[in-house]
Amino acid sequence: MDANRLLPRASGVLIALLITALLLNHTSLLQPNFARIKDPSDRSNPVDSIKSNLLSINLPFRRHGYVSNLTSPSTKGRFVQSHLLARDRPLDYGTAVCDGRRNWKMITDAFAGRYPPGREFTFEDVDNGWNYNENPQFLEKRWQAPLRYISNQLNDVPDNTVPDAEDTHYVEMMQDKEFVNDQEKMTPPTGGKYQSLIIPTHATLYAQYVNSPRSKLLTSRTPPPLDSLPHLLPPLHRLSDAYWFTWIQYESERPERLRFIAQDTITNFNTRAIIDLILQARKGVRPNTMFPWPGARFEVGLRGREGGVMDGDAEGLALLGTPNSANVVWMLVDRARVLGKRRLRVHVFVELGEDNMPVRCMLWDMIPV
Repeated sequence: MDANRLLPRASGVLIALLITALLLNHTSLLQPNFARIKDPSDRSNPVDSIKSNLLSINLPFRRHGYVSNLTSPSTKGRFVQSHLLARDRPLDYGTAVCDGRRNWKMITDAFAGRYPPGREFTFEDVDNGWNYNENPQFLEKRWQAPLRYISNQLNDVPDNTVPDAEDTHYVEMMQDKEFVNDQEKMTPPTGGKYQSLIIPTHATLYAQYVNSPRSKLLTSRTPPPLDSLPHLLPPLHRLSDAYWFTWIQYESERPERLRFIAQDTITNFNTRAIIDLILQARKGVRPNTMFPWPGARFEVGLRGREGGVMDGDAEGLALLGTPNSANVVWMLVDRARVLGKRRLRVHVFVELGEDNMPVRCMLWDMIPV
């Protein structure tokens, strides 16, 4: 009799304990993204202890796509950024710093010769699915000041100069033709598109518009299964490979001159969120507010006292961990034997774009060491 009375009470206690455990687990999701940083005064914290609890909350946005664990064959599965194509998974600051530190480690491993060089693509590879067009073109006015800065950093370019139209080569690559895939089968086009400006005089690649074949497929109405995705992509599909191919068309004799990668009108939600967080924390700049050149500058891979390299600024690592940094990372990894050892400096700024709307920009300086 007593046992029968105790059974409902025990069941109620057990249910209460389960509910409490679930609530505790749920509240852990609301902890600040900087909680992994032990000391609030640590250099890796981008804001002081007062602002951190406010600014570390994930911004409300959605990132369409699917979680992807696809990796490049050249790195044997060591480079995974699951947030690149994650549905409803915003990239928080702590994750961005960790990804950036991992990416920098991969870059330094490439400098040490631990990865094979990337594949060199030819026009035969481009003809397999791509339409390739090029024309001279002027740069946006908002990039005149950064280009003058670039000219001051190069020894073989007059100071405070901006390239002429004939020195600025507009390249458009459209993946709108059928192609032969890795299984020797004809495959329909993905609709991917790369638009860039090549500025050999200023050792600069300028990313104007990017919609990779992989992203195009995964954000379509009927995205393919991840295990079949590699067979639906042309051999040349990564942005860094496309940029390197276009670069060597104009600097085949001195490809190692490549130093700057300019990224204009950044639209990726994850990257924009990290940029807004950093500018608000460090400079007090509210989102969608003008913050013109030179903006904020951060370092990755600072020179150490013994001639080595350190991680650098936490903000620089966070930016290196964003989706828009992937082409910089792969460029340095795949072309390490050509470009040599580098450290990174990144300028983040917000200028007025089309329709009088603010656009976020980054300029990566790959400084030889």
